[in-house]
Amino acid sequence: MFSLKLIKFGGSLRDRPSLWLLNLLLLFSCATTRNLPEHGAARMIENVPFFLQETYQCGPASLAGVLNYWGVEASPEAIAEEIYSKSAKGTPGLDMVLYARKKGLDVVQSRGSIKSIKENIDLGYPVIVLVDYGFWVYQQNHFMVIAGYHKNGVIANSGKNQLKFIREEDFLKPWERTDFWTLLIKPGQVP
Repeated sequence: MFSLKLIKFGGSLRDRPSLWLLNLLLLFSCATTRNLPEHGAARMIENVPFFLQETYQCGPASLAGVLNYWGVEASPEAIAEEIYSKSAKGTPGLDMVLYARKKGLDVVQSRGSIKSIKENIDLGYPVIVLVDYGFWVYQQNHFMVIAGYHKNGVIANSGKNQLKFIREEDFLKPWERTDFWTLLIKPGQVP
């Protein structure tokens, strides 16, 4: 569950329709998680490490989870030291690609689909996706690790939530805003 603090900058919300709208949008943008439905089979990759995300650290936390899944020890803090951008308040996707390659892993950044997520999960490959929970021209990008799926949605390690269920209709629109940005990381070829 979450709590929403209503912010007032003077006057009432009736006097400030833009603040009322902002608070309403924040409420609905946070309401995308639900418990995993009881009916239907879920497919999940077991033992995908979860790292609690610090502020603006979703990229390093997601990358650390997948790297550690493949046996490459890396903490979100160590990753952030190398690739986190203070000016952007986030981690560029290209830097995540380069960091994983530097660790000897095969990395493919592509335009994904629900079908490709399911195929990769079935093969035992967790997938990092980028979603945009912003609205209109305001971007609020967020990386998460998809570790499973259900016929009605995906199961993600995201932010402060391990294995949270996100309904497909709640997942697709924010993912579409990033042109279905997907990062697949697999073990590198042994020479």
